[in-house]
Order: sequence, then structure tokens, then C-alpha cells
Amino acid sequence: FKILKIINKDKNKNKIFFSMQYFCNVWSILFIKLFCNVKTFIYEINHLNELKNYQNNIDKFKKNLILFLVKRLYKYSDIVSTNSAECSKDLSNLINRKVITIYNPCFEKLTLKKNKYKKQTKIRILNIARLSYQKDQITILKAINSTKIKNYVKLTLVGFGPLKKDLSNFIKINKLNAKIISNKKKLNTYYKNNDLFLYTSLYEGLPTTVVEAASFSMPIVSSNFKSGSEEILCSGRGGYTFDIRDYKKLSNIIYKFYFNPKPFYKKEKYCRKNLYKFSKYINLKKFNSVLEKI
Repeated sequence: FKILKIINKDKNKNKIFFSMQYFCNVWSILFIKLFCNVKTFIYEINHLNELKNYQNNIDKFKKNLILFLVKRLYKYSDIVSTNSAECSKDLSNLINRKVITIYNPCFEKLTLKKNKYKKQTKIRILNIARLSYQKDQITILKAINSTKIKNYVKLTLVGFGPLKKDLSNFIKINKLNAKIISNKKKLNTYYKNNDLFLYTSLYEGLPTTVVEAASFSMPIVSSNFKSGSEEILCSGRGGYTFDIRDYKKLSNIIYKFYFNPKPFYKKEKYCRKNLYKFSKYINLKKFNSVLEKI
């Protein structure tokens, strides 16, 4: 209601209301667009699979309701946009209207690593993400715990969230060489000082940290979540992928990296050469262009 008051006080005739994420977007269209007659720019940062992942029956009811409202209301927004082409395509099919792709403007420059991983030495693995159900770091821990080279792996999880205690307990019980760091102020240091970047999300829009890791010349292994993994990793040519929650496959990939990192660096190089589409300049320019046409 505070937002509605602010909108009503603003006498500018060219107001545009910008909203992100399904849960906020449906109400923005309903109240801001349809009731207040203000132009809306809807930007979605997660694939529709977010609304198909449930933790309990209450969560299932809420997400089914939101999915129903997305299908019925998104067509009324002036602009509907997402941060990945796959997400745009699937959302467009659901709501039966054009959806614009504007990538996260997260790529600035390349930073080439001076020292590459030497086979059969300790692997320094990195994951940067919220410690939550969606990011599924437990799959990383299970993979490391089940690999034959468990004692040659050092894991750094950078992030905070509701599952920090559970992850810490798993690390302690299984005596893993892993640490959780909640201070994320200087991410560059972590990208520079680790050998392999792992990402295990159940669903996404387009994860910024994966693009950042690629810009620091890190080989990437990722779950095949929807959406964004194929676009960043160029359908597998730019990195290794595995099925969601398949910790055994991930464990095998880590094992392969330990003995033969060369194929990983070959894919990393291919990925690095295709990061331009995520550049700040290109995507901010596209965003401004879309705004001007409303």
C-alpha cells in the first residue's frame, strides 16, 4: 500500500514500474498496471522450474497459485523480460507473448590465471552461492565424500543462508577438508586462488558467479539446471555438466580433473571466448533501448 501511495503522489505521466521475480511480479501487474494504470516492466531472474520445486505441501500450493497467476497476468505487462534465452523461450510459451532476453550485465574483463592446476596435486574447489535449498551445496559435499581422492580436495563455500548449519554438520561428521566463508566482500581473491568452480543449483535464471568464474579463467562444472547453464557453458563446449543432484557423476568429474585437467582447460578457453554477450555495455544498452520504446 505504501507503493500505491507513492505512485498516486507522483504526477508524472510517464511512470514505469520495474518489478522482479514471480512472487512480486504478479501483484505488481495486478495492482500497479491494472488498478493504477501505470506501465510495468517485468524482469524475471529465475526459470519457471522455480515454481515446480516444492519443499512441502504449503510451498506447493503457493507456487501453483503463482504459476496460475503468471499464466493469466503476465500478458498485461508492457514489457516482460528475463535474464536468459532459455528462460525467455519457456516463459513465452506459457504466457503466449513475446519475452525479451536481457542478460545479467556481469562481465567486465578477462583475468588470465598465471598458474594452472597441476595433475595429481590437491584440488582447490570453489562454490559461491547462497547456502539454500535452491543452490544444493549438499550435492558438492556428497560428491567429495564419495570420491577416491577425498583427501586431495580442499573445498571453499562462500555464502550465507539457512542451510549453513546443516552443511557445517555434514563437513564435520564426514571430516571433509572444507570451510564455509560468509564474508563475500572480496570475491576476486577466491576466484584467483582456486582451481575448479562447481555450481549445483536446482534452478536459476542466469547465475552471475558462474560468469564471473569464467572471466577469471576457471574451469567450470555445473548441474544442467534451467536456465542459463547451457548459455554460459555453450551447450557443454565451455564446461562439464551433470544431472541435477547426481553427486556420483559429479564425483567422477572431480576424479577426472585430478588426473587429467587438460580437457577442462580446453573447455574453459572456449567458454572464456564467448563471455562478450554478458558484457555490461551490451546489456545496459539493450535495457535502455527497451525502456525508450515503452
